[in-house]
Amino acid sequence: MMFFALFCLLMENGFRTSLEITKRYILIHTMRRYLCMGSRYQFLYDADVVVCGAGTAGSIAAIAAANEGKKVAMIEQFGTAGGSATLSLVTPLMHTGIEGNPMCSYVSQKVNEKLVEYGGATGDGSVFDPQMLALVLEEFLLHENIKIFYHTFVCEVLTNGSSIRGIEVHNKSGRGLITGSIYIDATGDGDVSYLAKASFRSGDEETGKNQPVSLRYMIGGVDIEKFWEYLNSLKKPEQRQAYDPESNFHAAVTVPNRDWPLYPVFMDAIAKGDLIEDDAVYWQVFGVPGRKDTLAFNCPEFFERTNGVDYEDLTFVQMQGKKAILRQLRFYKKYFPGFENAYISAIATMVGIRESRRIDTDYVLTAEDVLSHRKFDDGIAQSNYPVDIHGRKLKLIESKSRQGSDEKPYYEVPYRSLLVKGIDNLLVAGRCIGADFIAQSSLRVMPTCRAIGEACGIAAAMAVEKGVSPHQIDGALVRKRMIQLGAKFA
Repeated sequence: MMFFALFCLLMENGFRTSLEITKRYILIHTMRRYLCMGSRYQFLYDADVVVCGAGTAGSIAAIAAANEGKKVAMIEQFGTAGGSATLSLVTPLMHTGIEGNPMCSYVSQKVNEKLVEYGGATGDGSVFDPQMLALVLEEFLLHENIKIFYHTFVCEVLTNGSSIRGIEVHNKSGRGLITGSIYIDATGDGDVSYLAKASFRSGDEETGKNQPVSLRYMIGGVDIEKFWEYLNSLKKPEQRQAYDPESNFHAAVTVPNRDWPLYPVFMDAIAKGDLIEDDAVYWQVFGVPGRKDTLAFNCPEFFERTNGVDYEDLTFVQMQGKKAILRQLRFYKKYFPGFENAYISAIATMVGIRESRRIDTDYVLTAEDVLSHRKFDDGIAQSNYPVDIHGRKLKLIESKSRQGSDEKPYYEVPYRSLLVKGIDNLLVAGRCIGADFIAQSSLRVMPTCRAIGEACGIAAAMAVEKGVSPHQIDGALVRKRMIQLGAKFA
């Protein structure tokens, strides 16, 4: 039976392509027999493309690969898709900084359109309800017949030389094995690459410190119009704006060159012991489409214990973050008109990590690339989002175009920055791609990560189709395919 199947593969695909397929077919059966015959493994699934992580980049990568006709498995440690956007409550989708805000991901465009249709986003979909995004992403994943493994952890990567041969996972059913031709590490922290012994870097090259982390939350029961009028009363007359219930509410602190009328209020609360100093370092609030009485907060932020791959740091932030959220709620109710009936409606399940492992790839994007707006023949994502390094003193470095003139004011992320160095069949997607600390602080935002995920999914599908390594795929062809499918490049 096995030999008949191999013969059919040769007839259908041609000898050269089928040689790679045949090798994997034999390998799968060998692994099933010798690895799964004992109690250690249960063979769970074989796919063309295995995506580890269903977050901002991973969900888009899985959809893109499946849309190219490939059999896709997706492994996710939580019970929902969306990653930081849904589980860390990171909303809204930031602007690319490019005129017209082009989306270098056709899947992202479709997701945003569906969000607007369902009433979970306004305008172009950039301002969204995290829970609605989770529902929309899952709808797309199911439509593409992707095999989803929720509540499943990657615990080991099986390699043979420079290739990955399988992913050992663990869930409530025990240990299992998932195999594929091409693997995509979209874990955010480069977990698969790390377990496969890929080299990486982490933290500021000068200090070794990672970016600060946050535990975001949402407050319901707010009379937003009343709060808006209160903010207006603190502003100079020429700065006041009429309340518009259809617009996105946005107020921020610590952003350079932006007035913050709440500063004296926060200082007064600190002096009275109702807040601590770190509460006033970074405070940001947004409206939530479809929730007329709800605000989403990008805080509290933590400046120590920021290692996103250290369970003790993560535990510390989860516990201390909840204490800070309760402290801030009490502050709002005491000091802010409109918060009299406010309550905590959601606390992020997942800590908001800005930067952790950055995997070494065939090309490592640099600060100079970002600030000089470097273009690449294999550029698969474009951005002019500023260098954005959080800390007790926020560091925003604008690109050279914002300081002068530039006909094409944006930089590009090359496909080579997605190719894990030294591993034949592994791509990396999202904030953990190959970049230095400064470059990563710009590319880590969701529009860029979605485009990176899409490029990974399409490249993986191409590699499966040709029976080659993703390292042998021309990144310019990946970009061309993205554009054919509807991605918008400047």
